[in-house]
Amino acid sequence: MNVNFINNVFTKDGLKLPMVHFESEAKDLCVICIHGMCGTIIDNYFATVWGKFLAEKNIGFLYEHNRGHSIENDIVMKDSSFKRCGCMYEIFEDCLLDIDLAIETARELGYKKIILLGHSFGCNKVIYYYYKRKPDILGIVLASAPDMVGIHISVQPDYKELLKEAKENIDNNKSTKLLHKMIEDDYMYMSSGTYYNWYNENSMLNNLPVISNPKHWEQFESIDVPIFSFSGGDEEEYYKQFELLKRKAISCPTFEYKIIQSTGHTYNFKEKEIGSLIYNWIKKNFIDKP
Repeated sequence: MNVNFINNVFTKDGLKLPMVHFESEAKDLCVICIHGMCGTIIDNYFATVWGKFLAEKNIGFLYEHNRGHSIENDIVMKDSSFKRCGCMYEIFEDCLLDIDLAIETARELGYKKIILLGHSFGCNKVIYYYYKRKPDILGIVLASAPDMVGIHISVQPDYKELLKEAKENIDNNKSTKLLHKMIEDDYMYMSSGTYYNWYNENSMLNNLPVISNPKHWEQFESIDVPIFSFSGGDEEEYYKQFELLKRKAISCPTFEYKIIQSTGHTYNFKEKEIGSLIYNWIKKNFIDKP
């Protein structure tokens, strides 16, 4: 098994997004991992364990930085300039370009079949991507899939006031202006453009509404490939509403799920166990299946 860093690939809008490739000997099947809010390909240790485990089983693993990595970053552009990005400036719909690049790269590496794996906020991106692109993939893995909008509203009682502030800034051509206060229990500042993009009433991010359960399931209901979903047993209850997800997966041929006990959102001490679960799901549905 070889581990290679890929850092010469660019999105259609010119951003350089590095990737880590856990190479399998056979170039048949590759899992593409989309990280979560503020994540990076360095600090999500669990994904590197999964990549090594799967590559040893002859399944490739491609772990891509997306433009929302870290809270704030400057990404190199194709013309050698820099663009200020990171979670605090991210526009949700741009994830289409990032995942396009990951799939294109996997194909260029020789892989014939693709599985998309999202972790946390990455799950919302994978769901949206499938809804918009209808890519030729085998299946989807959703690791700790969140109701991003519902969770935010539940912890940010003044979100309507912040939404109004964000809209006013956007109307005054100040979409990059930061809101006057930190959000998510003082976790981070966020630009007005990002806040309004994520949390307005018509947000495309509101695609997994397990808390409020409104009629915003169109994206999820469009998935017509097998899904495997899991969360840690120590996570909040809204991460574990799998029976609701199963009912809403009306186009999905098979929806399987697992709660991994005694671990949380980043699966400490359970990384190899989960890697085995992912592999067994892939083997059962796509390798051994006649």
